[in-house]
Amino acid sequence: MENIKDFLLKLHYLDLEVHERYRIITKMNLTANISMSLIKSILGSLFLLYEKLDVNKLKQDLVREKIKYLTIFDEEYPEKLKNIYQAPLLLFYQGDLSLLNNKILAVIGTRKYSPYGERVTKSFIPDLVKEGIVIISGLAYGIDTIAHKATISYGGKTIAVLGSGINHIYPPEHEELGRQIGKDHLLISEYHPHEGPTKTHFPFRNRLVSALSDGILVIEAKERSGTLITCDYALEQGKDIFVIPNDIFIENGKGTNNLIKEGAYLVTNASDIIARLI
Repeated sequence: MENIKDFLLKLHYLDLEVHERYRIITKMNLTANISMSLIKSILGSLFLLYEKLDVNKLKQDLVREKIKYLTIFDEEYPEKLKNIYQAPLLLFYQGDLSLLNNKILAVIGTRKYSPYGERVTKSFIPDLVKEGIVIISGLAYGIDTIAHKATISYGGKTIAVLGSGINHIYPPEHEELGRQIGKDHLLISEYHPHEGPTKTHFPFRNRLVSALSDGILVIEAKERSGTLITCDYALEQGKDIFVIPNDIFIENGKGTNNLIKEGAYLVTNASDIIARLI
């Protein structure tokens, strides 16, 4: 027999996509313990790889690397994630999990930001931090990184949700920032620590950025920006979307201005957001 939590841990080391893990899980009646014969019949050819995984060694490695994990069956599992589409069955993390109990604002935007986008982000963060609002983003190039760094510089707390494993921070240029967040703030991933990034990881990661937040602040976005994927998840999850108005003649303003036309909250200062969140 295999303990359900041990099963989920080993399952995450098989380098499967989230939807593939869910395909396996939906074939099972999840109980506290699962028979190896059932696991073998469902995993098929993957069972040989699964059987080679030593769960005790995996746990020892995580302890050595100062990485913790929790499953969807643990009391500490974030309530905000439980009912979202394909909720993470297991989360790896470093840092202070209690940050998830605060008011959280996602700050997102284009990777190729303008001086205007940078200025707006940096001008909003101080007042948000003063109110104890935690800033969450994806540690990506551009607005994400500006938001993380500004939050830290103003003495606030920030959460980074990765599209790769905690020991495989992407992009590599953000390794130092990621380590700082894991030490003093909170770093989260639904992928095992050594799993690399893929094109599908990042857009799907955005559902967690949205779900863990109490609202989304969109700084800049092109008309077909990946940022808008997070907004789609936010709408699906019933989150407030706050948007900075932008120049109608530039590409970085088209996506955000469209969001405003579609009913998102137009905001011009942090107080507009604070009044809604607090």
